[in-house]
This record gives sequence, structure tokens and C-alpha cells, in this order.
Amino acid sequence: MPSFLTKGQKQMTTDEANASRLVTKVRWVVESANARIKRWKYLSHVLPNKQVPYIGDYVCIVCGISNKYLPPLSPGCDNEEALASKMLHLSKRVYTLKQRVEEENLERRKTIWKEPDNILDDFPLLDEEDLRNITCGV
Repeated sequence: MPSFLTKGQKQMTTDEANASRLVTKVRWVVESANARIKRWKYLSHVLPNKQVPYIGDYVCIVCGISNKYLPPLSPGCDNEEALASKMLHLSKRVYTLKQRVEEENLERRKTIWKEPDNILDDFPLLDEEDLRNITCGV
């Protein structure tokens, strides 16, 4: 479960925020798998109590059929172990942005937005693979 702010806390610590992001990314995979199971009409609603002993078997059958005939939840992700290692590494990374915001009192400044003066021709164009590498996948 991701972390939540305690009463009176304005912002999470860096470690709490990193851990919460990691949990959220892992939960997305689990929730996607659960959603795939619940798309089956029989498992999409409350089942009668008489069916409780058989639910495990039904879920196994549905998952087997899904694994055989449906596309993977994360297409294009060939190296899951490397992705998991990268996510763990990034979750332990120290970010200095919070410290800078507090030191320079940036959270109290008023911001006035304006249009950029120049056209951003040199701004990098990212394809789906670049975005996947930057964000550690889906």
C-alpha cells in the first residue's frame, strides 16, 4: 500500500516518496491482472456462497486461458529482471529538489507564467521506447 501523509505533514520524505512510487508501480501490474480476471462475466460479480470452494479453480482456468490466448499485460518488455533492478535502484536514489525548494524558499514564491521567448526546436522528441526507459516501464 502506498504511503500517506500523516496529519500536519505537508510533504513526504524522499525515502517515503520513493517507496510509495515503487509500490504504486508494482500495484499497477497486480491491479491490471485482477482487472483482466474480472472481465470474465462469471467472475465480474458477486458469486453465490455455494461456489466458494470452487472459486480458486475458476480463477486458475480463467488465468490459464488468458495466458494462452490474450496478449501480455506489458507488451515490449523483454527484460523484466533488469527493469525491476532499475526500479529498486531508482527507489533508493537521493533527490535534492526538496532540499533546494526549502533552502531557497521556493514553495512560498508567487509564480508568474509567461510564454517562452523562443521556439523549442532543439527539444528532444521521445518515442515510446524512450519514455519506457525514462519512466521504468508502464
